[in-house]
Amino acid sequence: MKLIKVVNAYLAADEMSREKWPYAVSLAVVKVKRALKDEFDFFADKERELIVQYAAMDARGNIRLTPEGRFVFRDPADGADYEQKRRELGETEVTPTHRLLRVRAPAEIKPAHIEALEGFVEFTMEEGAL
Repeated sequence: MKLIKVVNAYLAADEMSREKWPYAVSLAVVKVKRALKDEFDFFADKERELIVQYAAMDARGNIRLTPEGRFVFRDPADGADYEQKRRELGETEVTPTHRLLRVRAPAEIKPAHIEALEGFVEFTMEEGAL
């Protein structure tokens, strides 16, 4: 499985964890976050290293950010190289230790969450337990 798939699932679970869900969905979200935390942390650490490598720094040595929160490139010509290295990082093959969780689909859920959690959580219309 690609690392970026794991990262996106973790981010979806993290976003969902801030909302109220039926118990089974909440439990599935917590289990996904716990199972994928190490891979997410690995990606975040490596992404941070890339940013430090390419980012302009302010006088105090902090990464300069745009008003939108994106980092400023030290050399704007390096943007494509950074994007390529970040894409390669996301394409890293990983084997997360999780099992597919089947839960009854909540009445409402964002399609992006369903997509990101595919392969980690199966939302079903049937009665089912974790």
